Amino acid sequence: MLRRVSLHGNAFVVMALMASLSGCSSSDGNTGGSAADPNFPNARCGAGTIPSANCVQVAGGDAQGLLNATNALTPGAVIVLGQGTFAMTNQVTIRENGIHLIGQGIDATTLDFKTATAQTNGVDVVGNDFLVQGLTVRDSKKDGIRVESSERVTFRAVKATWSTPESSTNGAYGIYPVKSKFVLVENSFAERAADAGLYVGQCQNAVVRNNTVTGNVAGLEIENTEFADVSGNTAENNTTGIVVFDLPGNPIPGRDVNIHDNIIRNNNGKNFAAGGTVASVPVGTGTFAMASRRVQIANNTYQNNNTVDIGLVSGLVIEQNKVLWSLPKTSLVGDWQDLNLLPGFDANGNPVNDQVSTFRLENIVVSGNKHSGSGTAPDLANPLQIGLVLSIIYKGQPVDSIVYDTIGETDLTTNDNHICVGGNTNGSFGSLDLAKQAQTLGTSPVLRFSGPPFGQFNCTTLNGNPIQAPTLPANQP
Repeated sequence: MLRRVSLHGNAFVVMALMASLSGCSSSDGNTGGSAADPNFPNARCGAGTIPSANCVQVAGGDAQGLLNATNALTPGAVIVLGQGTFAMTNQVTIRENGIHLIGQGIDATTLDFKTATAQTNGVDVVGNDFLVQGLTVRDSKKDGIRVESSERVTFRAVKATWSTPESSTNGAYGIYPVKSKFVLVENSFAERAADAGLYVGQCQNAVVRNNTVTGNVAGLEIENTEFADVSGNTAENNTTGIVVFDLPGNPIPGRDVNIHDNIIRNNNGKNFAAGGTVASVPVGTGTFAMASRRVQIANNTYQNNNTVDIGLVSGLVIEQNKVLWSLPKTSLVGDWQDLNLLPGFDANGNPVNDQVSTFRLENIVVSGNKHSGSGTAPDLANPLQIGLVLSIIYKGQPVDSIVYDTIGETDLTTNDNHICVGGNTNGSFGSLDLAKQAQTLGTSPVLRFSGPPFGQFNCTTLNGNPIQAPTLPANQP
């Protein structure tokens, strides 16, 4: 049931009358309402921070009313969804700026796409100043909530989930901002995605805080993103918990990512990815950093991740063809000139100086993390044989808290890539030369440190300036 309160003064048919009641906003997704209006107890037009002008209320369960409302959007419109389950037949498509989509709360308003016939996303958005808040998206055929090529995007107190656990037919991504600027994801939940539950990809300036990711292949991913702060999140029961990496061919070289003060535990769930990079991730990985730079992994709590807590690896682990990692300088996006990136390479391995390569992992600081109970059962079924190699190297003993592949180093005695673990006094460290270990099935020499000092890796700070924190504008929704 649709009630049009106001839309730039245009006349609309009023299909239902509802009481006008005041309320106040709160950080849990409630933006004002009253128990006297049972369909809109926590949020409604004209209450709290929600305006009355250009605001539409859609009664709980009125799926067609929701689609009608999104088809009639004008800039700055607010859609308030009532309490109940909307059985959606098609995706919610938004192609307008300034739109706010607000439900009554994660447990109160659900968009259910189980019976939708088209292979579409749940909520699909291209538009600046977008806010989605206080609702659940369930069983979308593809991604749960996807926002692309937009600026000032906020996901607050939302949930993306699928009914069937560990199914490769689930959608790839749950909460999915991509190719966007000024992204905030907070107080939200992502479950059972066949790739990543919460994914921030090819973005600039992102804050990801106080979220919970469970039962996904990858819980939380930061991919080809510059200036990101990831804190206060809980990642558990995924294949891998919180990860940061670059992929070949993407135009933003990832940089300045701070992963701190998170809980990353029990990430031993089945790898049910249908394909892609995460299909190669060993079950039981807490965090991996791959092909990125200027990354800090600090003050996190790691517990009971069966393969390893923190893996530091080159992009050549997943793609050895350096040509695919090469990008023309004219195609790059963002701040990269100070990164001292390697040149590109042609098919014969010769450098191409008007291109750059992004496969090298470099300038990483791991500090102040707590480790317990991990590395006791490496994944022997991993297709890259990483778990098998680790099991041979460690011979039944727990895998070191941090494992570094040393690809790009001169040998085990160097630290050319500036990998710093000196401040991680609670953990152990292993430098393994993973490429050679894979060839010899774990019988090549390794360099291990059971605790500090960590030899040539005992540094504690990045080369260059400290991590640059992301900035969000004052008018972030």
